[in-house]
Amino acid sequence: MEQAKEYKIIDWAYNRMFSDKTFKCIDSAFDFLSSKFEDDELQDIFIVDISTRCFANGYWSSSN
Repeated sequence: MEQAKEYKIIDWAYNRMFSDKTFKCIDSAFDFLSSKFEDDELQDIFIVDISTRCFANGYWSSSN
């Protein structure tokens, strides 16, 4: 059985944004971002697979 994908939101420097949020599909993540930011602010924000490594607390991690 294929594992369901999940997504998270990161900024341009691979810092995780909204650490308490994960999304089951890209569309729901985009809808969430659209409700929080103006279009011109979205160019430096990315929706990535939950396993993408992020920088937090001074080190790279796959758990944030």
